[in-house]
Amino acid sequence: MNIYEYDDFRLYLRDCYKKKCREDPAYSYRKFAADASFTNPGFLNDVIRGRRKLSREAVEKMVRVFALSEIEAEFFRLLVSYRQEKNEEQQQELYRKILFRRNRSSFARLNPVLNKYYQDFRYSLIRTAIMTIDFKGDYEELGRFTIPPIPSAQVKKYVRDLCEWGMITQQQDGRYTVTDRVVEPPEKLRDQVKQINREWIIQAIEPLMKLPADKRHISSMLISVSKETRRKILERIESFREEIWGLVNNDPAAAEAIMLLNIQYIPKSKRSERI
Repeated sequence: MNIYEYDDFRLYLRDCYKKKCREDPAYSYRKFAADASFTNPGFLNDVIRGRRKLSREAVEKMVRVFALSEIEAEFFRLLVSYRQEKNEEQQQELYRKILFRRNRSSFARLNPVLNKYYQDFRYSLIRTAIMTIDFKGDYEELGRFTIPPIPSAQVKKYVRDLCEWGMITQQQDGRYTVTDRVVEPPEKLRDQVKQINREWIIQAIEPLMKLPADKRHISSMLISVSKETRRKILERIESFREEIWGLVNNDPAAAEAIMLLNIQYIPKSKRSERI
């Protein structure tokens, strides 16, 4: 287990507890509470499930029971502060500190794909562009093809990194191709992926204002739904995503453009107490 793999301290605590249970089949939440001097035997389970926050005192107890080193403990405290912070600006600043420490850790050297690919949207943009055009090393052409355009020097760096990580490869004829069409982000770094999604949503604003309707589709609906309909819509969205992936992966024609598809389905009110 490497704490630098995690964005969410609750996932880390969950996996730490599972590790202890593997090492000692008799280990339990009650045993953990006794070791950490918590009066509530279900305290750790409540924290993992998001029902409780961690105080500073509780954080130090976690650090002691799970035997974190001084450096690991500092990162754990940062994860807790980030997750429990309510101010968005402060939260973003804490996340920048998380990325800074992760980039300086052994995890960054051993797992460059996981560490860097999801920190910069240009990696996925360049990778998708290589799936779309016949790229043989003309960095200026590739940089002009993307929106926003990317300077050729940066394109060269992104291509070099993607090759080093095994995500793209150069064929004997000089043509670059991707090694896998789909990249699945890990659960442990879901907040890092969330930052990328945030960037894609922000980038969707400009096309709304500048592109004609026949070249983009951006629409909004405010709908009033019951709990059951809300769930069914979520299921339809997941089904739609799978259908889109199927269309893309089974498309026999050559790709000609990169399109960004954002699906936004978010609450815009509190839940009514009405039965």
